[in-house]
Amino acid sequence: MKSWRNVMSDEAYASFDTSPADPTTVGRRPALLVIDVVTAFLGDEGVSMQESVARWPLSCGPTGWAAVPKVQALIEMARRQGFPVIYTTGDPGALGGALKTVIDGRESARAEVAEIPDVIAPLQGESVVSKGRPSAFFGTPLTAQLIKLGVDSLIVCGCTTSGCVRATVVDGHSLGWPVLVAEDATFDRAQLSHDVSLFEMNAKYAQVATVSEITSAFSS
Repeated sequence: MKSWRNVMSDEAYASFDTSPADPTTVGRRPALLVIDVVTAFLGDEGVSMQESVARWPLSCGPTGWAAVPKVQALIEMARRQGFPVIYTTGDPGALGGALKTVIDGRESARAEVAEIPDVIAPLQGESVVSKGRPSAFFGTPLTAQLIKLGVDSLIVCGCTTSGCVRATVVDGHSLGWPVLVAEDATFDRAQLSHDVSLFEMNAKYAQVATVSEITSAFSS
């Protein structure tokens, strides 16, 4: 059983909708939202969590880098299918407002929240939304962009599962879009936070599915 389905007792789990995710029921023209997969939240590849946090205080370390190939797979699928791919990054000018505390006073931190790694870099013409708060919708033109593009649903990946991903999913749901969350292309520093957030989103605001399930559904 998937780890996020084990965070509740059997009795509590049974009280929620436990039907399997069916990506084909979400929509025919989804947009892929790649939430905050940036240097500040990834850190350095191939180092421990302790080493990662020592250099990049907001990073998720190995869990982030484990998700990157899955994010790549979703991006490649969306491009093949002609679905819009929209990235979000932190707004360097609003860094202190977007986070509970400013990283650590380093001037470089302002670039780190806006730096997308080369391995998932946007192509020319793909949108990058700079945001100053957790949700990709709050104070940004994202809603207008999605309407203009004729989007009928959302696929969401990125980080953190308990923070900006969840905030974006809740707002996307509230605005009326069916939402798919890619469980293995999202990440968080703590496994418990990741699992509980996936469980709650699946129960209330979205369908949670694997990247393999999503790509298979739309490729067929």
